[in-house]
Order: sequence, then C-alpha cells, then structure tokens
Amino acid sequence: MKVFICAVALCVLVCIEASVLHKKSAPVRRQQGSFVAFSAGLTSMVNLTTNGTVVFNKEFIDLGDTYDNQTGVFTCSRPGVYMFLYHGLSETSGQMWLDLYKNGAYEITAYAHNGQDYAAASNSILMDLNVGDTVFIRGHGSSQLYGTQTEVYATFSGYLLSPGGGGQ
Repeated sequence: MKVFICAVALCVLVCIEASVLHKKSAPVRRQQGSFVAFSAGLTSMVNLTTNGTVVFNKEFIDLGDTYDNQTGVFTCSRPGVYMFLYHGLSETSGQMWLDLYKNGAYEITAYAHNGQDYAAASNSILMDLNVGDTVFIRGHGSSQLYGTQTEVYATFSGYLLSPGGGGQ
C-alpha cells in the first residue's frame, strides 16, 4: 500500500510539473489559488559533518511560495494534510542519514551505506500541518550527498493533499 501511495504521489507531482513549467531552468511561482506544491533538488556535493539542514537549492516548482531554497525549509501557508517525499544518493564509499523534521521535531529517516559504490535511500510521509509549521531535511551524523549541476539525485518535494483545519 505504501508503494502505491508513493507511486500516486510521484505521478501527481510529475503531472503538475509537466503542466505548469514553461522554462526548464526557471522555477514556477504562483501565489494565487489554493494549491501548494514544491519540488527542489541538490546541485552540488554536500558533506554534512554536523546535523545541518540540507539546502535543496534548485527549485523545480514552488506553487504557493512555501519552500525557501536558501534555507531548505518549507513553511506551511495553508492548513491540511501534506505529502512529503525525499531522496538522496550517497557518495562512493560513504553513508547518508537524512531525517525529516516537523517544527524541529524528528519524524522519519532515510539511510544508505555502501562500502564500494553509491547507495540510495528515500522516504515519504503524510502529515497534518497548520499555518506556520515548518518541514525540513537534516543530515544525521556524517552524511555525504552526491549531486552536480547536471546530475540531480537528491530531491525534496511536498504538496497539499487535502486542505483542512490542521489538528496536530
């Protein structure tokens, strides 16, 4: 069931991106309307030796202007249930711990390690958010993330699945 939900979520994001992007390199920003969605990628190698926030610097889409590609933080502008997905690729002979946080509190982890090659990890979560709640990805321990300007392997995406009052 988790795989089905993740597949549906990815299909929705792909459809959204395909229908609204008019320039490949420019993020789309729209504050009108009620839909909230963002998707961002990492365009450089990152070695996190402390538990720092991962800044996914390349915005693919940002409907609702909720993701800050300077800080790596999503800030909720509309209450409701949100879907968040993230993915990373560890550097050769490295490890990667990526934790997702809501308002500074730990929620879930993605972990990858391989002694002689690259390794990938992903995770996703549905969360009930209120206006002003924040969501971000933080490296756990010593993490090595692979990425270049022409090869984006690490991504962080989220969207409003069901508008509502928020309750947790």
